[in-house]
Amino acid sequence: MEGKRNSRSHTAALVAVVGHLGLVVMGALQIHPEGDGWLARALAVYGALSGAESGYAFFADSITPLPRASFHVSDARGATITDALESGASRETEIRILNLITPFLSLEDPAIQRSIAASWAGKVLARHPAAESILVRLETYDLPSMREYREGKRSSWNLQYEAKFMSRSKLHTSREASGGAR
Repeated sequence: MEGKRNSRSHTAALVAVVGHLGLVVMGALQIHPEGDGWLARALAVYGALSGAESGYAFFADSITPLPRASFHVSDARGATITDALESGASRETEIRILNLITPFLSLEDPAIQRSIAASWAGKVLARHPAAESILVRLETYDLPSMREYREGKRSSWNLQYEAKFMSRSKLHTSREASGGAR
């Protein structure tokens, strides 16, 4: 009797493992259970909860480049530090920041881009009141495809946008010192 129970337990575990791996393979191949039956719904829910249906797109050739924004803050002495909108607060915060940066890169109107970048620079400037200028840089981290990697290409940060901003009081002082009009 004990041997029969162990055999059933092993069989049930094997079926669960094979079923899960089957869903993982289906997810990777972008095959989703169809139909309105209870089995299709149960497989879809299990796949979503376990991550088995995630698709594993990190193996794909067309990965969207990871964006980042950095702010190079310079003071009157010429010392420069690098800051970010937020960093390390939580994973959710990082995702929200990415959701701000990603659409920025697809904007086609330079005036709108400059306005948004100025807003970000203002946020960073508020944290660094002694700053004379802020250089806003948006870059994307491009990953090569597996074929490109085998051919020697490596991942890299590529500059997508750059703009320099000065506080109004510093700009006014700078213009006066150079004899320029307001």
